Amino acid sequence: MYKKHLNVSISVIVLGLLVLGTSVLIFLYHKEVFDEKWAPIVGGMAISSLVSLIQFLINFKNYRNNEKLEDSGVREFLSTRGDRDYYSKLINKANTQFDLLFHTSKRFFEDFCEEQGEDNLLIKLLDKNPNLVVRMLLTHRDYLEERDHLSYDISSKAISRLRKKYGDRFQVRFYCHEPNHNLFITDTDAVIGPYFKNEKGKYLPSIHFRSNASFVAPYKKYFNTEWENAEDNN
Repeated sequence: MYKKHLNVSISVIVLGLLVLGTSVLIFLYHKEVFDEKWAPIVGGMAISSLVSLIQFLINFKNYRNNEKLEDSGVREFLSTRGDRDYYSKLINKANTQFDLLFHTSKRFFEDFCEEQGEDNLLIKLLDKNPNLVVRMLLTHRDYLEERDHLSYDISSKAISRLRKKYGDRFQVRFYCHEPNHNLFITDTDAVIGPYFKNEKGKYLPSIHFRSNASFVAPYKKYFNTEWENAEDNN
């Protein structure tokens, strides 16, 4: 026996209530149910309700679109990946899962994985939370443009340091093909965006979803498949 889930739009409910309320008020006013004392009040309420209904109808499509975005798990449209403060908030919410698929990850290491100063957010989180495991997928050096080799070498030093310090809690593997996605997935959040050749990832757009959204599921599966096929060492 199949279970059916009732999924009623809030905007549709509000619209129905406005239509019902306006209709009742207009009907009562038209039928002159109330005496002279209350008739103007009811008439004013009917007019106000009618104005509210018209305004709601004008914006109804926007309300429905916003609800659809909410249902799909969309939290924010990001015009750039360079907002360090935005990503800091997401990193702070990571509890056990933190899966990353990047190009070389040089900027991520510089922003969040330094041992000193204020660029050590992920370090502090790993030190504080023994249950957190980071899995990072990066492009194998053989599949990088020559201009990206320096960034790769800088990242390699950070990887060696973090692997030595955290062992299996900081895992890195390398996929053997050109990059095509940028994934940032924690227990509660997922930021998904494209990678375009000859374009700096920092300036490319992404979409922030709830990590449990159905739209995110194929990307989680993609990450796990890439992880299984990737190389442990560069």
